[in-house]
Amino acid sequence: MVQYKLYYFDGRGRAEVIRLIFVTADVEFEDIRISREEWPSMKPNMPLGQMPVLEVDGVMLCQSGAISRYLANQYGLAGKSDMEKYWVDAFKETMEDIAKKYPFYEEDEEKQAEMAKQFFDETGPDGLKQLEKLYGEYNDGSHRYFVGEQLTVADLTLISFVDFLKALKEDIFDCVPDLVSLDKRLREIPTIKAWIERRPQSEF
Repeated sequence: MVQYKLYYFDGRGRAEVIRLIFVTADVEFEDIRISREEWPSMKPNMPLGQMPVLEVDGVMLCQSGAISRYLANQYGLAGKSDMEKYWVDAFKETMEDIAKKYPFYEEDEEKQAEMAKQFFDETGPDGLKQLEKLYGEYNDGSHRYFVGEQLTVADLTLISFVDFLKALKEDIFDCVPDLVSLDKRLREIPTIKAWIERRPQSEF
């Protein structure tokens, strides 16, 4: 049996989609949460000096997107065909593009506040509406999941994406009811629901 060890900070962040893949696939993994105090001594031993890192039978894998894609292919969550795999990636990348527009790394507080307001008032809602439009155009919005009738890593990314944006502004999804409905359906999947209820509470 393959042994998985996932290294990340004590938060959801970039590791949560990876955790959701394991949970959905019913695969055991060691969820190793590194404190901020521990990180400096561990950083030199991590590929690229960053996390998340997934250790697979002693081999250290880096880059969260590459890890999630690798696991999704391993456990049937990547899409059934090459075209479905394209759409899974397209939905994932669209969500990632929206998230990157939030000014997390702006050091000037006044400028960050201005940029955050623009994100909440314009950039964020506009991006969400585009994502919902893409969802509707691909499968007319009636399918149970992002891509057809099968759960994929795109859906698991939506769960993490919703957690991320709602922590910033609770009502930001009010403008995209179809995405809200999809997210609610996903959270009722028994394995996902159980994980959300038992996972450690964290700031991010």
